[in-house]
Amino acid sequence: MRCLKQAVLLFEEDSAVPADGKPLMLETVLSRPILSWVCDRLRNEGVRRLFAVCGPRFAEEARSVLPAEADVSEQWKDLEAFLDTDEATLVLPRAAFPMEEAGPGFAYAASGRELRETWRTRMTNSVQGAELVPGWLPVYGPDTIQEIETLLQSRKSLAENE
Repeated sequence: MRCLKQAVLLFEEDSAVPADGKPLMLETVLSRPILSWVCDRLRNEGVRRLFAVCGPRFAEEARSVLPAEADVSEQWKDLEAFLDTDEATLVLPRAAFPMEEAGPGFAYAASGRELRETWRTRMTNSVQGAELVPGWLPVYGPDTIQEIETLLQSRKSLAENE
């Protein structure tokens, strides 16, 4: 596994989020936005640069959770500039929650330039030199969030009883 230095987090498009809702990355697990759990994990793993592909409707809320130096934009030119590096870049193509026991699945990593070139020609998650990255549980909706909360509460109770 390469040493990841940066990450791209893809939020749902604003138009895909109901008027009274928010992107799953901004929903809460145990009173904290999922995005804050993601940022903690990435920081602990040495990731120092973050780019959130997030539309204007939720950009300020995302910025309030992300580190101050993170980039938040839905503009291709901004993402393209961020990816102008050979650094290993983690991609979370949907909302995800960090779980050590989650095997490799949908999260992947490749060099920034490799991602940029692949996405420039065809917007796909099928990146030639990408590696699947374990430790990320996909979040599909409220049911997944409830399952995560139940598991975390159970673990907390077990730890308190030891």
